[in-house]
Amino acid sequence: MGNDFIQQAVNTLRAAHRQGSGATELGTLAKDTLGPAFGPISFVAVFSSAFGVPIDVLQRALAWQGFNPSTNAISDAEFATLLAKWLNEPASK
Repeated sequence: MGNDFIQQAVNTLRAAHRQGSGATELGTLAKDTLGPAFGPISFVAVFSSAFGVPIDVLQRALAWQGFNPSTNAISDAEFATLLAKWLNEPASK
């Protein structure tokens, strides 16, 4: 997985965001775009580069049910609220 691969994913997410995709759609797109290379490091690299989300926030975001369907997973609403500041979205209630 090279820098070009990460940059392509960054560009894909930015384009989708400009077209109105929200946090959960972007999370799913990141997972789909990265395919077998998807993991904590690639997710952090892509979201940090694309949207400037700090690493500590992304560490928590990795618990999203879309990535991790365990009983300790965070919901779609929690994921969206966590990333709202960097995606310029209203926080979910």
